[in-house]
Amino acid sequence: MSSKRFYNAHLHCFTYDHVPEYFLSRYAGVSRLLKWGWLQRNIRKGVDKGKISWVVKALIFILHYFLQINKQIILRYFNFFRYGDQKSQEHIIEIVQHYYPKNTGFILLTMDMEYMGAGKPKTLFRKQLSQLEGIKRNPQWTNKVYPFIFCDPRRIKPTHEREIGIEKEFTGETFLQTVKQYVEAGTYSGIKIYPALGYFPFDQRMQPVYDFALSLDLPVLTHCTIGAVHFKYTLDKNEYYHPFLKRDLPQQRPVKFQEFFTHPLNYECLLNHDLLKQVWGNDAPDYRELKICIAHWGTEVEWHRFLENPWIETKLRKRTKEYPSLELANWETGNKNDSQYVSWFSIISDLIIKYPNVYTDISYTLNDTSLLPLLKVTLEANEKIRERVLFGTDFYMVSKAISEREFAINVRAALGKELFEQIAITNTERFLKNKLYPMPLAW
Repeated sequence: MSSKRFYNAHLHCFTYDHVPEYFLSRYAGVSRLLKWGWLQRNIRKGVDKGKISWVVKALIFILHYFLQINKQIILRYFNFFRYGDQKSQEHIIEIVQHYYPKNTGFILLTMDMEYMGAGKPKTLFRKQLSQLEGIKRNPQWTNKVYPFIFCDPRRIKPTHEREIGIEKEFTGETFLQTVKQYVEAGTYSGIKIYPALGYFPFDQRMQPVYDFALSLDLPVLTHCTIGAVHFKYTLDKNEYYHPFLKRDLPQQRPVKFQEFFTHPLNYECLLNHDLLKQVWGNDAPDYRELKICIAHWGTEVEWHRFLENPWIETKLRKRTKEYPSLELANWETGNKNDSQYVSWFSIISDLIIKYPNVYTDISYTLNDTSLLPLLKVTLEANEKIRERVLFGTDFYMVSKAISEREFAINVRAALGKELFEQIAITNTERFLKNKLYPMPLAW
């Protein structure tokens, strides 16, 4: 029986103190400029009033045309000034709570950005986790917030010089034991990963985390889009090699190369046992039952490509397998306007259909209201997909495109009561349920 309360399955509550010094830009001068109090007040004022001052417009022009930073990424950065400078994680949670009924549940996604090559955060990751632990222990939030603990393979087992020295006492077994203790205590309800920060999701150093999640039916949520948050350093030559494709990938700048780390076909490599054994060896675990949410469902750009491009079954224009979009031949990310391009929307949809515990969410992507009909038709047409889509907004990232309340109301109005409750209640409770803490939860 459902607890009959809504869930937002994708939110962030980290503050400026939790992000690296040069998170906003690889150019130190730009980072300092964007942190200038007078400029932040102008940006915040403009966001609140829905108008951008000439000062901010001039800055956008400079950043875009002279430093070649994408305009949408600039606007995403600016949104940090509206929410990221709050005094605490709890204050951000209080802000988003005002948009929803008082008993709404929130999945809060922590972020470990110490390995992205952008400097050192003011507050280290261990402290971010303990701060959120304190919030979870507060009776006001205990049965309303469900934090997910961020796991990075470089914290599990540092193997490169750049992976050592930021917080080296909180790595290896010390970190893994902390994860286990937090989960078993009910403080953290799942695992978060973010491959765009510089690794493939099938990195074998993740095995102890995946094994732990699989043993408890613990949910894993992974970032799967191309955006503003990505690794900032130059890869070594050997890091361009993709072991499943068995070839080197293009040596592109981080903002572009992140696409290979976050590509949804990486999850076919992880979940397909026959493929995984080819790289991890014959003793590779079978992760077909791993409960994993591939967040953002490919993003709005890929939804539009699905709508605009002719439907094809494979790049070879013939059916060779039951799930043609999951063939590694579809990996190419070159000409996405090519009629043979298979959208990320299609790939993630097929992953849901093929594997029993793969989920996705609509966070950020459905800020584009023109895509709501496709969402509704897809949910109505396929039962497996209908049962494994989660409602989430990506607060506070989505706020640069649309308000939190508007996002939720648009989705609710488009889907109707039954479908909305399916993705915002039933599916999320099933996703959160694990062997330690079965649902529904009291509130």
